Amino acid sequence: MAGSTIPLDGASGPAKDPAVVERRIEQLEAAEGRHQGIGAGAVYVWELPVRVTHWAIVMSIAVLAFTGFYIHGPFLVPSSPIDASTQMASIRFVHELAAIVFTIAVGVRFYWGFVGNRYASWRSIIPHNREQFRAARDMGRYYLFMRSEPVPMTGHNLLAGFAYTAVSILLFFQVATGILLFSWIIGTGPGAAFQPIVAWFPGGIQTIRMLHYIVTFLFIAFMIHHVYSAILVDIEERNGVMTSIFSGFKNIRPHSTADYLTDKPGVRDAGETAATVASQSGSPEA
Repeated sequence: MAGSTIPLDGASGPAKDPAVVERRIEQLEAAEGRHQGIGAGAVYVWELPVRVTHWAIVMSIAVLAFTGFYIHGPFLVPSSPIDASTQMASIRFVHELAAIVFTIAVGVRFYWGFVGNRYASWRSIIPHNREQFRAARDMGRYYLFMRSEPVPMTGHNLLAGFAYTAVSILLFFQVATGILLFSWIIGTGPGAAFQPIVAWFPGGIQTIRMLHYIVTFLFIAFMIHHVYSAILVDIEERNGVMTSIFSGFKNIRPHSTADYLTDKPGVRDAGETAATVASQSGSPEA
């Protein structure tokens, strides 16, 4: 029922005792009825910088993948050598512009992981304590059809946090290898400073080029799974996961989700507890 709260040991709010946290999560999972995390009010989860960088990264990857495939193996090549050379130069230029957008978006999102709200924080994305690992394990059981419902979360689910961590590393790897490839093509000016790094790689520029190319396929595979998982969880939880990346809002009671029950002081916004968010959403604490 919208606006109600699941009883948690007769108390509410984050608990410091891991045993209490585990018991509360068990109560949450065993609570009567489905989708107990859903509420009647909208909760602001994804801030504007998170949404803008998300879509900037998505669109730039799409452009980079298309132009990168062309650069790797040209297709629809004009018959005239001059026209073919001009077309390749134009494709490279578009690739480099998209790379600039991609690099800026990745940098801003990384920075926002330190200054944004609790849902954008790296501490909420990367599991690092026992309670978070438990929530990640239970989400894994859901994906393996060993659990009927996903773990209710206000922000990112903690199993996805592992994937986002790996993808973040690959994002920076792609930026670094892209800069090395660009510096090799330019060959002079500031780009010349990166030439020793290119020479250090076993296989030189061809190894860097191939790694840059392979990681593109990993991004495509991740994007397919990411869209599938988002649609799946949106259908299961019915809390606006898909629309939240456009509006920033989810229809959820944050005080009835696993990330609230496992909350740590360092994860919360300064001066704003999950109870405050819950009251703003129209679901007062019991």
